[in-house]
Amino acid sequence: MAQKRTGRPPKYTEDEVIKGIEIVEKNGERPTGDTVKKAMCARLGVPDSINAQCLEKEVQRLFEDRDRQRRERLIAALPGESRAAVKEIGAIVETAVLVHIGQELEGLRTMAGQKVSAQEADLSNQRAQIRDLLSKVDHMAAEIADLDRTKLEVEELLAKANSENTALKAQVADLQKDRISVLRCSRS
Repeated sequence: MAQKRTGRPPKYTEDEVIKGIEIVEKNGERPTGDTVKKAMCARLGVPDSINAQCLEKEVQRLFEDRDRQRRERLIAALPGESRAAVKEIGAIVETAVLVHIGQELEGLRTMAGQKVSAQEADLSNQRAQIRDLLSKVDHMAAEIADLDRTKLEVEELLAKANSENTALKAQVADLQKDRISVLRCSRS
């Protein structure tokens, strides 16, 4: 299955872009999409209708390729002893960095463990306080229940006493009536 192409094909070649970059650099300018476009149009006969934004991406890609190739050439030109020394130094630096990070991690774990222990102790103290308060609440509830029973007993005794008092008042009233009757009868 053929890939779909998007947009119009460029009206320039990679070699033309490289030559345009060289022209711009020889003029002491910084290669960008605009500066390379101007150089390509003026010196290489590339049509003026090319898109500077698309050209900018191509210029950046070619710069990155050129830098990568330059780095590879510089490294390849080094003697084998230099590359071996760099690897050894890199290994020493890597070990030092890893040991440092490991120590930092160990310190962080210790600090986190201490914080967790402190929080667990605080939580344990709070739970003990809650148990103590719940025990006091239970004790007070039992005292309230006892006071409620005592109150009911006193109310029953008071009702009984009031009932007896009412009965005695009725008897006193009856006795007073009888006495008054007896006194009237005896006077007559």
